[in-house]
Amino acid sequence: MEYPRRTLLGGIATTATIALTGASASATDESSTDTDTDGATDADTVALESVLAYLPASAGGESLVVNAVDYTRRREADEPHEQRPHVPAIDVDPDSIATEVSVASFDDDDYRQPIRILAGAFEIEDDSETAETDDGHEYDRYEVDTGDGFVASLDDLLFVVDDEAVLDDALSAVDGDTDSLLETDDELADAIDRVGDADSYTVQFTDESLLADPDDDGGDIVYVAYGETVIDSDTIELSYVIAFDDEDEITDEVIELIEADFAYMSTESEPTADVDGRFVSLTVERDLEAEREIRDHESPGSFRVDEVDPDDDLLEIELRRGDPTPVEDLTLEVNDEEYDADIWADGHGTIEEGDTIVIEMDAVEPNTSIRMQHDHEMGSSGSATTIFNSFHFEFEYDYEAETIDVTYLDEFPLEGEDIHLVVYDESPHGHITDDGERVEPEPQYKHQPWDGVLEAGAETTLDEIKPGDQLLVTWGGTSSQDSLNQYQINPPGVVDFEYEYADEQLVATLETDVEQPAEAYELLIEDEPADTQWADEYETLTDGDDATIALSVESNHRVSVVWGDDDLHVGATQTSPSIELEYDDGSVEHAGGDELSAADLELDIWSDDGSEQLSLADEVDGTFEAGDTVDLGVDDARDVTLRYDEQSHVGSVFVEQ
Repeated sequence: MEYPRRTLLGGIATTATIALTGASASATDESSTDTDTDGATDADTVALESVLAYLPASAGGESLVVNAVDYTRRREADEPHEQRPHVPAIDVDPDSIATEVSVASFDDDDYRQPIRILAGAFEIEDDSETAETDDGHEYDRYEVDTGDGFVASLDDLLFVVDDEAVLDDALSAVDGDTDSLLETDDELADAIDRVGDADSYTVQFTDESLLADPDDDGGDIVYVAYGETVIDSDTIELSYVIAFDDEDEITDEVIELIEADFAYMSTESEPTADVDGRFVSLTVERDLEAEREIRDHESPGSFRVDEVDPDDDLLEIELRRGDPTPVEDLTLEVNDEEYDADIWADGHGTIEEGDTIVIEMDAVEPNTSIRMQHDHEMGSSGSATTIFNSFHFEFEYDYEAETIDVTYLDEFPLEGEDIHLVVYDESPHGHITDDGERVEPEPQYKHQPWDGVLEAGAETTLDEIKPGDQLLVTWGGTSSQDSLNQYQINPPGVVDFEYEYADEQLVATLETDVEQPAEAYELLIEDEPADTQWADEYETLTDGDDATIALSVESNHRVSVVWGDDDLHVGATQTSPSIELEYDDGSVEHAGGDELSAADLELDIWSDDGSEQLSLADEVDGTFEAGDTVDLGVDDARDVTLRYDEQSHVGSVFVEQ
């Protein structure tokens, strides 16, 4: 049995990113960092050692991850994806943060980040509450919307903690009144001592083996530490230290795996591992210029097929995206199998936007998957699609007989034995469990009505099909991923709503193509039966006739109509005001509808520069009514939406360009 090897250093880097919650990676924006020729930024320099002293012993745990970042130094490097700190609950300029230290742990598959500490010359304009620790330290407290944590501002430090006790311990640790994390964890202190001179570093403890095969000896790790030091704007030096349980764990295979982890990194030279007792160390330099070139290079992809002619020998596929890329760096997969480049490249030496690749028609079948992968020094990127995945079928349902006629209308011949008609009484698309497992629903009915070649005009009838069922026409398998077409059997009838906001009167008009008992329909207000129903005024709803009821409904209520014993959805509305807007030369006009207080109305204006809001309280006196106009103050508006009481969208207009 073959076991996939673990990519140790790549995995550690991913874990470090998770642990550094709140730091986002983004493409470097020269305008976002105020950097002069000396590399100084808006943030003052703060030594990492001084921030580390705040980490309390109570923040420790199993599978510990400690991160430390000197943003002031990292900003001197022109990285393709810059780490930018983010603080929940408050608005802080990322460039004002100088350093950050955080602790996270993964205990029994549960993730916890008890503390993040950020230092710098920041300004906070958000509202806060003044609070005090048990030891008398006064601080500004900002509540976090999600979770139980909060942010504490104290002098030039921000503490993001998950409870008050952690903050108390952090301030006691720096005062020497309680143990710090480094004082109680000798292994962590040793790891930081080995990489602590770097501008940023991560230490992760783990009890896993580097080798995926549990029967292999060797590879049991205690921790991995790596540091990054800025050499110049185009170079960062990486230093790795891997500590093993015992030096006997370090086999030749382990060394090969460690060195192989740098295969997808732009480095100046091939790394060589050094062994010292139970420690393995490597030092290598990142080529940031090469990384930026890869970032800026657009890999070929975005496939388009104009038409499929079964009589052709080749299928042409146009690429609508991509910079010139050597064919030797590209791999094309058709139905998950690598396809011959001598065929698909069609004589091209490079592939770019506008080029056409080909595959043989013999390889084309319904739901053919195509994927192009671009391998480069930073890993790989790809583009994928499924072609030939939609075919024309006609569906005609008989409510009385509970049957459905299915007719094939496409000209492309299909093998009938591969076609399934699959009926579900629930959504056929499945769902993902909390464990990440995809669960597919079981169909209640599967049928293969055809054999031989299926041509236009072929038809069949399915029995015992009820409203609410979903019918899939599939190829090969019977899941939604195999679908060529689908049809939802809706309950009979459509409903139209008209709401008078000023009088709080709702008129609901029901029309059905088949005769139905009025009691089969029920009107609900906030999921509760309304006092007025169609059965109060009608016994039977006949084909083509309108059945109308009127009732009083307060504004901002959800109204829905359901049918049958299973309460199948027929239609719904929200009782809210409505205003028709018209756009003319930089302004919008109330062109009809309800009259509302201007103080409760706000316009969302979208333009090429983004969005902005305009309160009508500043533009209209009293009531916004028919004929009133508002100057948007924007010349290139694309879309305008009117919001009422900060929530309901009551009108909109799209501006033709």
